Amino acid sequence: MDPESVGFEFAPTILWMFAGPDHRVLAANRLARASVGDRPGLIGTPIRDAVPEAAGQQVFELLDQVALTGEPQLGAERRVEVDATGTGELVERYFTYSVVRAFAADGTPVLIAHGIDVTEPVRRRRAAEAEAADARERLAAERRVVLQLQTSLLPTGLPLLPDLGLSAAYVPAGEWLTAGGDWYDVVPMPGDRLGFVLGDVVGHGPIASGAMGQLRAVAAERLVRGGTVTEVLHALDTVARMSSEARGSSVCVAVLDRLTRVLEYGSRGHPRPLLLGADGVPSFLEGPIGPPLAFGGRDTPVSYSTLSPGETLVFYSDGVIEAPGRGYHDARDRLAECVAHVASLGVEPRDLPERLCAAVAVMVDNQTSRDDVSVLAATVLTDPAPTLDLALPGTADQLAVVHRELNRWLDALSVHRDDRTAIALCVVEAVTNSIEHGYRDYTGTVTVLGELDGIGGVEVTVSDNGIWREPVERSPYRGRGMLMMRECSDELSVDAADNGTTVHMRRTVRRPPVPLPEFGLADHAPVPHTISVKTESTGATVRVLASGVVDSSNAGELRAALQEAARSGVGTCVLVLDGVDLLASAALRVLYEQAADLRAAGRTLTLIAAPASPAAAALIASGLDQVLPVAEQD
Repeated sequence: MDPESVGFEFAPTILWMFAGPDHRVLAANRLARASVGDRPGLIGTPIRDAVPEAAGQQVFELLDQVALTGEPQLGAERRVEVDATGTGELVERYFTYSVVRAFAADGTPVLIAHGIDVTEPVRRRRAAEAEAADARERLAAERRVVLQLQTSLLPTGLPLLPDLGLSAAYVPAGEWLTAGGDWYDVVPMPGDRLGFVLGDVVGHGPIASGAMGQLRAVAAERLVRGGTVTEVLHALDTVARMSSEARGSSVCVAVLDRLTRVLEYGSRGHPRPLLLGADGVPSFLEGPIGPPLAFGGRDTPVSYSTLSPGETLVFYSDGVIEAPGRGYHDARDRLAECVAHVASLGVEPRDLPERLCAAVAVMVDNQTSRDDVSVLAATVLTDPAPTLDLALPGTADQLAVVHRELNRWLDALSVHRDDRTAIALCVVEAVTNSIEHGYRDYTGTVTVLGELDGIGGVEVTVSDNGIWREPVERSPYRGRGMLMMRECSDELSVDAADNGTTVHMRRTVRRPPVPLPEFGLADHAPVPHTISVKTESTGATVRVLASGVVDSSNAGELRAALQEAARSGVGTCVLVLDGVDLLASAALRVLYEQAADLRAAGRTLTLIAAPASPAAAALIASGLDQVLPVAEQD
């Protein structure tokens, strides 16, 4: 064997030579033959016949392209399935290759293919990548659990008060440091006082979150009982001395007398609050700062300040002013500039705390920050909180007016959607009862009065001067409206007298913190005042899609649609309620009665309502979900 042949045969890479339009195998070295299982009769056979399993894998097309154009083709880690054992079982292989066109001495074109089998390196790399991805997913899952624990221990919302605008935000640390022990709380106290707490437990993870939960519970208990700043800090210090996980925690506690607007505050290892003046100029409150909890003596210095209308307090954890690459004073200046910028935008006073918290949260780079961040803001409002005062004719067509004015009022207060739904259900039911029971024989006036009660609750009173009359027709459905009202209220009283009926309801409301991970402001869409009903038929199922507000003034449209569906003779009627903004008891009665009619005819009514939807809230509050099947949209 001549040296050239030896070099070709024992080359450390795969080498093929092809000739002719059918790409006959002119030569194949030992690695090339081995790559296809050392098949007999390989030399001189067209490659399509020699390796038929390569069809459909763009191998032959690649050779055709190079033969036609003469342009070399290169590729890395190309996946090919071949019969490498001769058993017919295809094996996955990976090749890095090149194919070029050359010419023999007589001018005949030939193709030369060069390849390297990289199957094992590719498999090892992909196994390592899968292992790394699995590790990242496990770490991400652990992070999600810790973050869920952390956020579950924080307040679900802040009190909605007539004289103060409140908001808060929490930002976890960077990806690998996850949630830590930052916390905040706002607690209504006896004697028209309000307590603020913002703290930071040392460390990250579930241990820090657990210690944070202990401290928050102790602080809230002391504030609810009317404790002073000194008493609250002393109690927190005692817990920290008993718990190694809480030792060294920092905290700022403040109590505001809402009548005199005198603020008492004290800090243990925590940065001083920022005060944004009514003129938009920020400054930091003065006063000594004591050592972190369980460090040093038990005495805590306390300072005082008097707030003016239009001023805003901003409490924050040290993660805000401990940004990587910035000094303490530079970071404080950056915080002050951020707050001043938001103040210059002309934000409504009640919305200012939320905008401030959102801006500070966005200012913190939570991908590089080594600490989680909490921020809490409170604005002393200059104008009284809006109230609701309606006096309307007791007729069904006035329910749309009640919806509109009620939602305008709740919008002005920035009441959360869940609370809005519950309050709307209760008020609409009370007004409906006045119309149906008090003014069945004549038309009178229905009065609706609403206000914030000063301790975080909405109070609404619905009254009429009619005479309560029981319905002429008895129905097993009756009474569900009152059940809904009780489910949607923390307190409910009904006074039915000879000269009229008065319904008083109270519900504790909370303004939710700035959401994670996006810190956009809540968008309260107006509630429609009309109902839209569409019907679709598919085989043995008819679907009725309802949207809008469904009450006694338009429930007949829903009834007509369901009756039409029943007359179609299909076996199943599906009512989709995801688009409904309010489902009053009149609509629930329609559902109950139409479901009974369908059952009597051997057919069924299935309700579709997302768990967080207003329709689902009404179904659960009324207990109708225990009677009719309720499912989620596929």
